[in-house]
Amino acid sequence: MNGVLSRLRRVLSTEVSVADLLEAAMWLAIPYLVVGMVFTFAHPEYPAFFEGRLATRLPAGADLAGFGQTMLLWPVLLIADHICVA
Repeated sequence: MNGVLSRLRRVLSTEVSVADLLEAAMWLAIPYLVVGMVFTFAHPEYPAFFEGRLATRLPAGADLAGFGQTMLLWPVLLIADHICVA
C-alpha cells in the first residue's frame, strides 16, 4: 500500500503546463468526435429530430446545429432509447 501511495504522490507532483493539458485535451477530442460522426451517420433520425426542434429558433442553421448536437451528445443518445421508453 505504501508503494502505491508513493508512486501516486510522484505522479501527482509532476508539473504540467497549460499547453500540455490543451494538447492532451485536443488529442482526446479527436476519437470522441470521430465516433460521434460515425454515430451521426449511422442514426440519421437524431439530427432530423434536433433539426425539427431547432428550426423555429434557428432557421438558417438548424441542420448544422442538429448535426453538431448529435455529434457531441452521442454517449447520451446511445442510452436514451433504453432510459426513455414511452
